Amino acid sequence: MSARKARIAVALTCAVVAVGTGAGVFILKKDAERDAKAIGELNRKIAAERQRISELRAEWSALDHPVRLQDLVERHADVLDLAPIGAEQIVTAGRLVTAVRAKREEVSE
Repeated sequence: MSARKARIAVALTCAVVAVGTGAGVFILKKDAERDAKAIGELNRKIAAERQRISELRAEWSALDHPVRLQDLVERHADVLDLAPIGAEQIVTAGRLVTAVRAKREEVSE
């Protein structure tokens, strides 16, 4: 009789282990499916953002086109009051530092 009880105990233990393992595999499968769905959604969002970046770069390129900017400058010349840069406006870094220091000394006096 004890051998029979031992076989029943082993059979029950195996059944419990099999059910537990099956439940674990099922849970892992569902987690993997959920993660795959989340990854797919993130990939779709990344693709949409890349498309938007591409569109914005194209728009920036059009807005920054020199012909368009020149037209805007000419159209709004009275408001902008721009003038070409003269040679005397271009200085070296050393002269710029000296000029800034002199200006600070004027202000502090």
